[in-house]
Amino acid sequence: MEETLGQRIRKARQRYGMSQTELAKRVGISKTAMNQIEMGETLDPRMSRLRAIADILGVSMDYLAGREDEDDEEAPRRRVAVVA
Repeated sequence: MEETLGQRIRKARQRYGMSQTELAKRVGISKTAMNQIEMGETLDPRMSRLRAIADILGVSMDYLAGREDEDDEEAPRRRVAVVA
C-alpha cells in the first residue's frame, strides 16, 4: 500500500527531528490543523500549505504527492524559515 500524503509529511518531519507543533508554527497553522493533515482528515489541503511544508522539511512536492520515492530525496536537504 502506498503512503498517504499525511504519512509522508509525518515521516519527513520525524526524520528532520521536528515536532508537529513546531512544523505547524512555521507553516502558520494550528497544531490541530497540522494533525488533521497528517491524519488524512483534511482531504484537500491548500497548495500554499503543502509548498511551505515541503520547503521547511527540505523535500519536494513530488515526494509529498507520492510521485517520488524517499530514495529520490536528499532528506532532509535544508532548513527554510517561513514567515506567515
